[in-house]
Amino acid sequence: MGMDLDTNATALVCVLKNQTERMHAALEELPQEAFDAEQPNGCNSIRAIGAHLIMLCRFQLVILESDRAANIPDDNTGTTPELLRAALADAHELIRQAIVEHDASDWMTTPATPREGKWGDEATMLRFVRPFNDFVNHLGAIRAIRRTMGVPNDRTQ
Repeated sequence: MGMDLDTNATALVCVLKNQTERMHAALEELPQEAFDAEQPNGCNSIRAIGAHLIMLCRFQLVILESDRAANIPDDNTGTTPELLRAALADAHELIRQAIVEHDASDWMTTPATPREGKWGDEATMLRFVRPFNDFVNHLGAIRAIRRTMGVPNDRTQ
């Protein structure tokens, strides 16, 4: 990682690396037709899930109070699976940089005055890991959609 990080930042960078690998595995060799296809019964398309994943990345940067959140535009999902993968990889790099630069004393400190936004009364660590969990759940949905469409990918990371 290049520099000495506090324990929390080190753990989060490792979790992010795992999430990035899982994202690449979920989207690799995904046919364009499967990327674009609407699912029956109101389920999202993989493209729509991708838009949500991008939003989660931006949200994590907002939680870290990083100016880098502005570097992730709303429409950054791309028109192909490859462009989505690239956009998410770029977003993950911005998150990694924000984690590395985050104030080590803030991770587990409960704010005396609630911060703005969701879960503002919780320590940064607790707020930050919620989008990680959501991200991984949505990767599972992509894998499930792929299986139902007959284009599964067995590699998980």
